[in-house]
Amino acid sequence: MFSEDLSAWAEEQTRLLAAGRIDAIDRAHLAEIVRDLGERERREIRDRLGVILTGLLRWAAQVDLRCDSWAITTDRQRRLVASLLADSPSLRPELPWLVAEVYPEAKARAVLESALFDDSFSESCPFTDEEILSEGFLPDPHGDDAVRGPGWWRREATR
Repeated sequence: MFSEDLSAWAEEQTRLLAAGRIDAIDRAHLAEIVRDLGERERREIRDRLGVILTGLLRWAAQVDLRCDSWAITTDRQRRLVASLLADSPSLRPELPWLVAEVYPEAKARAVLESALFDDSFSESCPFTDEEILSEGFLPDPHGDDAVRGPGWWRREATR
């Protein structure tokens, strides 16, 4: 049943567990599903970190193209990562490794999306874990916000 209808299989396993029929449970597949649940959380955090890092890299490098949608997307991904970490706090200590693992992909995506050269971006992640996850943090390596004023990049709505 597992390979034919996962939903029906899961309902059956739930019914067996609730009835205390441990002997009838599909242990091998249940162990596989439980292991995959943990991996799925890790993958989702990793993917969202990639979006955050790509956004931060582009924000720092493409100063004159900054826009609300980049800031909104980055903060939305941060909130989703925070929610995932609240649900699975044991993954928080893995953040430095997840960031190190995903950074090369995020850098490659930033190069592709920005059409800038690879050497426009740092070889290793230039942001701390706290900066990556801090809602509202946007890098300003050239001091543009100090010169132009905070939020200078916000566009007024056109009519």
